[in-house]
Amino acid sequence: KVRHPLLLEAVLRFQANARSEMLPTDGPVKIRNDTNNSTLIDDQLANAYQKDFNHYLTATASEYYPDTDRMFLLLGFGGTSFKKVYFCPLRNRPVSESVDADDLIVNNSATDLSNAKRITHRVYMRPSTVKRLQILGVYRDIELATPQEKSLDSVQEAKAAQQGISTQSLDPDDRDREIYEVYCELDIKGFEHRHKGKPSGLEVPYRVTIDVSSREILSIVRNYDEDTKQLPEARTTFVKYTFVPGFGFYDIGLLHILGNTTNAVTAAWRELLDSGMFNNFPGFLMADMGARQNTNIFRVPPGGAALVKTGGMPINQAIMPLPYNPPSPALMQLVDNMAQTGQRVGGTSEQQVGEGRADAPVGTTLAILERTLKISTAVQGRLHYAMKNEFRLLKAII
Repeated sequence: KVRHPLLLEAVLRFQANARSEMLPTDGPVKIRNDTNNSTLIDDQLANAYQKDFNHYLTATASEYYPDTDRMFLLLGFGGTSFKKVYFCPLRNRPVSESVDADDLIVNNSATDLSNAKRITHRVYMRPSTVKRLQILGVYRDIELATPQEKSLDSVQEAKAAQQGISTQSLDPDDRDREIYEVYCELDIKGFEHRHKGKPSGLEVPYRVTIDVSSREILSIVRNYDEDTKQLPEARTTFVKYTFVPGFGFYDIGLLHILGNTTNAVTAAWRELLDSGMFNNFPGFLMADMGARQNTNIFRVPPGGAALVKTGGMPINQAIMPLPYNPPSPALMQLVDNMAQTGQRVGGTSEQQVGEGRADAPVGTTLAILERTLKISTAVQGRLHYAMKNEFRLLKAII
């Protein structure tokens, strides 16, 4: 069952680097003033807003840091993660929480979230949470059918079996409700978009919430700002975090980069372990006349002996160990080469920029360091861009 930790090491190292870079202790938000005629009062307001914003993310929204830290783990592994920024009516404050890529349904032909025709967020809610939202008037106060059991595909069933998780609930009251939040464009009768006083037939953005078990619509909410009624544009709710851009909507992660290398090194590791095991505890062949005994399994303890019936033959002629080869040095060298290649590609190798000549120029050392960190710098640049968009959405809600 042993597996080489190449992929695990790369994911953990990326998560640690991303957390230290994106989630500092005093808060991740920095305020920048792009105006040229800023005054001292503007700077004081910016500093105060930055302090309050960071206090909100570190103290008030106490779930933000653990949730973002978990998102970085999934981002490094799969290559794509999402953040949902919205006003939560239950917590009565803005919320930015991660969304698993499995629960965000988007057409793979879409280049990004802004030009996707439809975005569907699958949410699993407790029945009590749905009832609370009905009491608050967020959802329609209607009777809903008993929640159905989750329907898993073969991949999800294999994943649950590997983790030892049972997804079946005996009591229907313990099942979570499967809710679809569909961000789409509709032309609803009675609420048509009008141009010059007449219906234009333009489909405008809405958020439609559906209970999957009962197939009932819980809410239909306008998904555009009221001051843009001329040509309504959909609000941005989701932010996409990218590890390495892919060819379609979903991106490339360390699983795609190091998956095959990890499998190859794992297979070589197991072959070396098996070779060492058979070399230390070899099987044997017995002569036919030496097999007239109760067993051919011998476990000789240290300092002990075992009786072998050889029919009068010398014991070295009646029993011959199988000629297993010891672990191959060439295979060991191949394993080291594959591991080093994977570490270099995955960005987990440590570049010793300080070793070598003691009188090396500072510019040369900095150039080596910059070249070494190019890949990780590119990834962190994408993280900074996505987090900037996330904070802009939070600022708009605040």
